[in-house]
Amino acid sequence: MNRSPRLFGSLIGILSGWAVGTAIYHMLLTGSCSTPPGPGEVACPPEMFQYAFYMIGGIFGGVIGTIAGGSWLAFGALFTGIGLGGVLAGLQPAEDGGQGWFVFFGAMFLLTPALGILSLPFVGLRRMRVKALMENGVQGVGELLDIQDTGVTINNNPRVRMRFRIEPLHGTFAPYEATKTATVSRLNLPRVGDKYPVWIDPDDHQKFIFATGSQGAPMESTTLRKIVEAAKQGAQPSPLPSLDVVRELNTLNELRITGKISADEFARRTSDLINAP
Repeated sequence: MNRSPRLFGSLIGILSGWAVGTAIYHMLLTGSCSTPPGPGEVACPPEMFQYAFYMIGGIFGGVIGTIAGGSWLAFGALFTGIGLGGVLAGLQPAEDGGQGWFVFFGAMFLLTPALGILSLPFVGLRRMRVKALMENGVQGVGELLDIQDTGVTINNNPRVRMRFRIEPLHGTFAPYEATKTATVSRLNLPRVGDKYPVWIDPDDHQKFIFATGSQGAPMESTTLRKIVEAAKQGAQPSPLPSLDVVRELNTLNELRITGKISADEFARRTSDLINAP
């Protein structure tokens, strides 16, 4: 998987966080000022224009870094910069402009990245469980029978309860029904009748994961279409692709959807990946 966009976006996010934090620190210590100053107003120091540029550029840079692939790291760096700028300004002596509420202001912004860092062990454990299930679980095909909205949204995407009919490959055990609650893209909601490759916990068949492509749509690959078609005809399909192959297929699909690669290149690279020894 190409990690260059993620690295580029993260670096932009970190630099933007530094810029915004520097601006917040000096602006808080400077206090209220005006250019040109009116009666009874304090003139802004010349360097304030530089910090205003830092602030505007940092905010836009944080947004660009997040979109460019920096994701939560770029977003968190922006909040961290604001938080550290506020806390450090509040710790300065009163004669230098420091005020106690600056610390509270900064701490509120530091809370977001702090919670993100605290959640990393849980995210890591979940990824380890998913990886273990994809490597050691029973492979199968899951057909979506029903989908219901739970009324909960995360980042404007609905959290839904889905009921599947799961058919294990090679008749490992009888087909059965199971439910799963997941957050899906509001732009590409799963539809009744969609089929997904699934990995089933051999010790508890109600625990399973299903692979999707970009934006929550079923993973579009020649391999998956062959698996689904074989399942429809009652034949024994070949095993699903490995975890690394699934990731690569999803990445290619995202590139195709965003227009970064053509349909012909997508087909060629997908074929090369699937047919690789």
